[in-house]
Amino acid sequence: MKNLLKKYLLIKWWIPTLLFGISILLFIKNYSIFFLLISGLILFVSSIWQLFKGSKTTGVLQMLILTTPILLFGFMMVIFSGMMDRPDSELKIKSIEPLIKEKTNLTIPKNFEILENLIEHTEGAFDSDYSIELKIKYQESEEKNITEQILNSMKSKSDKGTWGHYETGFDFKHNNNESNRAEPFYFKVDTLRNRIEMNLSHL
Repeated sequence: MKNLLKKYLLIKWWIPTLLFGISILLFIKNYSIFFLLISGLILFVSSIWQLFKGSKTTGVLQMLILTTPILLFGFMMVIFSGMMDRPDSELKIKSIEPLIKEKTNLTIPKNFEILENLIEHTEGAFDSDYSIELKIKYQESEEKNITEQILNSMKSKSDKGTWGHYETGFDFKHNNNESNRAEPFYFKVDTLRNRIEMNLSHL
């Protein structure tokens, strides 16, 4: 047994190398993970044997052949996981109210109508950079509640930002602090058309 291992792992070092190359091709075509792991283990043993009892150059070469596809697969998994972690193409309805509350302290009514709900991913970005465009319409009966919340907020200070008044309603200007710097946004309440608009960028 020892002589067979010496013959096919040490003297004929190209056999485990060729076997590993074939296993990679089979894995790509048929996902033969078991064969890939076995051949990878054989090549690893052969490279260690070469380093200590054979040719160090051959051992290093075999080790490079073994680690290159592993690093490549690892890089592909990182890219794939980054793509999977990206947000959806639109906000979930249940997350709209908490997001507005988090950013402006404004509690909006639950029975609103969605006019626009879009998430656009930043082109060429490998992480989760995206922008949100949101427009909703609330019932006219809710205007008093929303206006009172905004007027009360004007009287107090908040680290999130400040409310301002314009011709058709109110807008919220976020503070340029650490929490808002990663997600700058624009927020407006149009009390004439009973609309709320928000544009947010996640950097």
